[in-house]
Amino acid sequence: MSKIRVSIPELQRRALSEVRMQPGCHSVQEIAINRVAKHAENNCVLAAGAADANTAARAAIHVQTVLRRDYDLLTD
Repeated sequence: MSKIRVSIPELQRRALSEVRMQPGCHSVQEIAINRVAKHAENNCVLAAGAADANTAARAAIHVQTVLRRDYDLLTD
């Protein structure tokens, strides 16, 4: 199965939506996607808002793993 190529803003939108669906993360305000040459351990950063920062960070790592299976960033 080939991956869907998306822009950084589109991937941010999808990632934020997915993170907000995780338990305790409905109030996460923002997620940033950082372009890296190879898979980094953690290449997304988020503003947890009222959510517990550790819970939000774990959710972001989980969502990052899930989205990597289906999406690739468009090249400039």
